[in-house]
Amino acid sequence: MREMLEYIVQHDFSQQEAGRILLDGDDLFINLDEVGLKTKEQQRLEFHKNYIDIQVPLLQAETMGWTALSDLTTPDIAYNPERDCGFYTQAAKEYFCVKPGQFTIFFPEDTHAPIIGNGKQRKLVGKIRI
Repeated sequence: MREMLEYIVQHDFSQQEAGRILLDGDDLFINLDEVGLKTKEQQRLEFHKNYIDIQVPLLQAETMGWTALSDLTTPDIAYNPERDCGFYTQAAKEYFCVKPGQFTIFFPEDTHAPIIGNGKQRKLVGKIRI
């Protein structure tokens, strides 16, 4: 995690093309994404089993939702091991705002609903294999 955070602090991503940045192959990488933000009602809770997510908004503040995985039952969209992702369609229990210069960390015991807001977002999603 330290290597990733140091890389993020030391680089300017404002002009970099969207895509994957490999730090240690599939074990440690960053996705530089450009996405349209969604409403709370449109966004689903997602979860991962093999990776920790570090989410870093770059353009504007972004709302993110969170619910403990243990508070949920069967996923609405089953876990896909190839994508390391599954989804729940219910609303998150908690919502919070993450501004540029801040970041969040989501572990496999967390479900999260990122990219909530208005307009477009440019962000980093760091992935750390566990």
